[in-house]
Amino acid sequence: MKKLLFLLFLMLSCLSAEDEWKKGLDWQHEFDEAIQLANYHKKPIFMFLESRTCFYCPKLREEIFNQKKFQEKIKKYFIPVILDNSLDADSDVENTGQCPPRLTVSMTPAIYFMGPNEEKLSRKGKKHMIIYGMWNLEQMLEWMDDAVKKFEKLHGDKYDFKK
Repeated sequence: MKKLLFLLFLMLSCLSAEDEWKKGLDWQHEFDEAIQLANYHKKPIFMFLESRTCFYCPKLREEIFNQKKFQEKIKKYFIPVILDNSLDADSDVENTGQCPPRLTVSMTPAIYFMGPNEEKLSRKGKKHMIIYGMWNLEQMLEWMDDAVKKFEKLHGDKYDFKK
């Protein structure tokens, strides 16, 4: 009986650890709703595109999205949205909405930084703010800072993050 209870406890703790990266963050699963929230809250969008066959998508969620610094910055500055990048199929990534075809990319994980009017926020030397692949926390935080700076330049006093 003790072994059975132990196994049950172990299974429950593993299940809750899988979704630990969502804890405290209001991840959106519909792009149109994320746009509305970004306009309402006057924040840029952090859009995470994943696919069911991606090896690094779960690693990114577990190793980066679980970090306190990442979660604090997302809460303060961004509307987070997570979408399935699969083309011509219903989303089959659990708890994920379907990415609009105009925003799909050739590989995942991919992260877009964009304003509430779908304007992509550029980074130094790049045409747009799309990040592909697995990165460390420090690099992710730096890109988030770049996106916020670009967003403030584009929208000026209309968006005040110092509240």
